[in-house]
Amino acid sequence: MRNQVLSVEQMLKLQRLGIDISSSGMCWCRPTKNEKWELKIHEDVIRQNRDPRFWEIIPALTLQDIIELLPRSIQPNPDEGTYYLNLYYYDLSWVIDYLNNEGDGSYAATISDDSFIKAAYQMLLWCIENGYIEKKGD
Repeated sequence: MRNQVLSVEQMLKLQRLGIDISSSGMCWCRPTKNEKWELKIHEDVIRQNRDPRFWEIIPALTLQDIIELLPRSIQPNPDEGTYYLNLYYYDLSWVIDYLNNEGDGSYAATISDDSFIKAAYQMLLWCIENGYIEKKGD
């Protein structure tokens, strides 16, 4: 299951970048006096109403959560048209890109990895760095 969600470190990075991660399907939990994180269903943890004085809880995005955060299309330059999100498997890698289907067929960004969630996370970071994903308070 650990390969199906982002790690604690990745989630903390997203929090530092100001991304709203509260809608995650899963979460990492641990008693405050324990070093070992456990992966739980976020809704179950909320229902249990764990006391934050005794529990540390960090949302954990699933692949589905990341895909839903990615913009379906971007427009880096209005003169070039719209670039659309594509997700596919090619040549032993998962590929995520933004392709200009309307214009010259160029790419705004392309990321590939043997892990779908790693590729999606890298594209999420690219979208954040380039201002395509709204941060809390924006």
